[in-house]
Amino acid sequence: MEITQVKIYPFDTGNIGGRVRAVADIVINEEILIKGIKVVESKHGGLFISFPKKRSSKGTFIDIVEPLSSKSYELIRRAIIDKYKEVMNIRVEEDIESVK
Repeated sequence: MEITQVKIYPFDTGNIGGRVRAVADIVINEEILIKGIKVVESKHGGLFISFPKKRSSKGTFIDIVEPLSSKSYELIRRAIIDKYKEVMNIRVEEDIESVK
């Protein structure tokens, strides 16, 4: 499995008490698109991902997409978190340049 594309849509829900920092879309092997993976900041400051979910008739949330191996999960997580950090660093550098 190869992650061939990652798109990050950053936003911050921190001002309303949320921990979602971005939403990501990924393409696997140029054939499968998964949309709506959330980048979430933990209470301790680390980042993790949350796959798209739907609400069941009982009110619980069920993953729509779920990697079947820890290796696949880690590959997806690493690609998304690395891209998120890259995008956010670029934005910080652009902000610094605009101030000068």
